[in-house]
Amino acid sequence: MFAQLVGPAVINLRHIERVNSMGVHRWVPLVTQFSARHPLAIDEISYALVQNANVVANLFGTAVVRSCVAPYFCSACNDNCSVVVTMEEVAACAGGPPVKHCGRCRAAMEFDELDGYFSFFKTRSKR
Repeated sequence: MFAQLVGPAVINLRHIERVNSMGVHRWVPLVTQFSARHPLAIDEISYALVQNANVVANLFGTAVVRSCVAPYFCSACNDNCSVVVTMEEVAACAGGPPVKHCGRCRAAMEFDELDGYFSFFKTRSKR
């Protein structure tokens, strides 16, 4: 994929459902090399990639991760949702989950993951 890209690039990773250690092992050098030569922005990293980003410091090289997908729960609808959360929203909430509203009933939803889910944003902003 990276061999075909030139210049500034934006990659959306929302639909990556799972990644294994071999995938991470092959991904890191590719994204590191590309992001060292070209501006790279990454949008909507999936739940699986957030889990990896919180334990693999260089998962995205020097790319700017602008948003991720986060799990929320609407107790009014009894529905689980995957919601896009931006780096700016997390920063405005002191690193915690921003308030999100249900697309169906507009009720405030509950963040449905452990503390530290957005830690990769803090780690990346220190670079």
